[in-house]
Amino acid sequence: MRAVRTTTARVLVAVVAAVSAATTALVAPAQAAPDGDLAPLRPAAGKAIAGSYIVIYKSAVTGAARKTLETNLDQGGATLGQRYTGRLNGFAAKLSEAELEQTRRDPNVAFVEPDSLMSVSAGQAASWGLDRINQRNRPLDGAYWANSNGDGVHAYIVDSGIRASHDEFGGRATLDANLMGDGRTDDCLGHGTHVAGTVGGATYGVAPRVRIHAVRVFGYINGACSRNTATSTIVAGVNWVTNNAQRPAVMNMSLGGGVSAAVDAAVQGALNAGVTTTVSAGNSNSDACNASPARVAGAITVGNTTSTDTRAADSSYGACLDLFAPGSAIISAGVSSDSAQATMSGTSMAAPHVAGVAALYLQRRRAATPAQVSAFIVGRTTANLVTSPGAGSPNRLLYSTFDNRGDYNGDGVTDNAVWRPSDGTWYVRNISTVQWGLAGDVPVSGDYNGDGVTDYAVWRPSNGTWYVNGIATVQWGVAGDIPVPGDYDRNGTTDYAVYRPSEGNWYVRNMWTVQWGATGDVPVVGDYNGDGMAEVAVFRPSDGTWHVRLFWSVQWGANGDVPLAGDFNGDGVTEVAVWRPSDGTWHVRLLWSVQWGANGDVPVLGDVNGDALLDIGVWRPSDGNWHWRLFNSVQWGVRGDIPVT
Repeated sequence: MRAVRTTTARVLVAVVAAVSAATTALVAPAQAAPDGDLAPLRPAAGKAIAGSYIVIYKSAVTGAARKTLETNLDQGGATLGQRYTGRLNGFAAKLSEAELEQTRRDPNVAFVEPDSLMSVSAGQAASWGLDRINQRNRPLDGAYWANSNGDGVHAYIVDSGIRASHDEFGGRATLDANLMGDGRTDDCLGHGTHVAGTVGGATYGVAPRVRIHAVRVFGYINGACSRNTATSTIVAGVNWVTNNAQRPAVMNMSLGGGVSAAVDAAVQGALNAGVTTTVSAGNSNSDACNASPARVAGAITVGNTTSTDTRAADSSYGACLDLFAPGSAIISAGVSSDSAQATMSGTSMAAPHVAGVAALYLQRRRAATPAQVSAFIVGRTTANLVTSPGAGSPNRLLYSTFDNRGDYNGDGVTDNAVWRPSDGTWYVRNISTVQWGLAGDVPVSGDYNGDGVTDYAVWRPSNGTWYVNGIATVQWGVAGDIPVPGDYDRNGTTDYAVYRPSEGNWYVRNMWTVQWGATGDVPVVGDYNGDGMAEVAVFRPSDGTWHVRLFWSVQWGANGDVPLAGDFNGDGVTEVAVWRPSDGTWHVRLLWSVQWGANGDVPVLGDVNGDALLDIGVWRPSDGNWHWRLFNSVQWGVRGDIPVT
């Protein structure tokens, strides 16, 4: 985090502080500040609406003090609009110059800001954007997959409403708050429906099982569908989310404009309440630090890239951006019918891609703070791919895929776990003890149902059967085979597969059989080209060579080394590595060598701190201790156990 489809188009939806001017009599508050001691009148975020203001109270103000000022103003003829309660307290009103001065003299008022113009940026297969975010590198393959789906997470779309009946949402979407007061509930702009579809649509969505809540802050003005709304209405919408959001929650704000202290304060209140917030950088080809809410430090601010990984010509830029995401010519849900699609462009379309990834992460780490979600997403981005990112912008492109190696509770962290062959019991530290398996079985834990959680599973050599706890019993393989589970079709679930040493054949259930390897080879499954799919590979101890089918062969290691495969630098590609028992040294090709462990240890891999980078460690059978390099050591297990990370 930083410090401080109906037509292909870019749509700029203005957020207008739609409160008309009023001239009413001066009303004296119960207490007045001394002459010259006035609450600050902050600059308008954009084109000011004459006579319309947002009043924000100090954080410690009491209900009685609020009531005094607001009652006096109301009785004096002022027109009060939105009222804000909870973490942000205040109201919007039409005030004459005299009423404005008197309001600023009230000692309970923190600041006043003119209501003003702001902007929200919107410039048959799944959108190219989905395809782009789950691959590190090109060429794209026309498919999207994820090993989470956002189930149990709540996404709040502060926008123009939603066509909740759309087929994309399958009953998962509702209009929860309507701040417009126009007597309507439809999404006349189509913007909110499109954004929601990118966050969580069944076809177009990053997180296709997320629960979608629409917060309507755009709609009809004077009977006509308008691209304008009040800044005060946006503040009310954000404050509603702060006070009512179910957790875990992510809020998307594909809107913005000039600097607004009121909008910034409202967004900060949501962040303080634990609501992860994604915002569009804006479509003005200017510094996003001069816009709200793009400049709010805790929000995840998103710029727009085209299908060539180039910053869109109108995308805002600068140090207040956290990352870029696809936002040009994005296909999502339309509003003309329950099956309609629409194509839109802008940072409004980029931000919901990030909101969707936040939902994927929150499914795994339900208690994660907004800062933790932001750090994870930004830390997982692909660096240095965006062409012409703009002065001061981070060159980071959204990446949606993350490993769940040895994660038995879905929190995004590898757990210390062992399987005890003597009684078939799984011991997962601080989580569970589960009896599953028999002596002689082979542990084959994996994510067999695609929920982002590692499942308890064993393969039984005596009958070639896979037993997956609570999920399936499948016969696949024969005695003498080596189980090689992996995601061979990139659908986010672990597939049943075996390698047959006697003939060098790989058998992947319901998919294919291929010959690759020779007697004595060690199968090492991994994603060696970064396409999100497991490839067939073997390590040949006799000469220390690796052979990855369809790609390459390379010499790395020596007889006696233990082959290990994993993404050691976070680029989405499996690297080849060996651990040398004779001296406890790890050798990762093209990256590094380091000494960690001793002869007799068992090398282990996992993400033990949740940063989406693979960590190295050893499990010591002699005393049951786990030693994770750079992190911790913990005793878990006894001699004879098998580590199952």
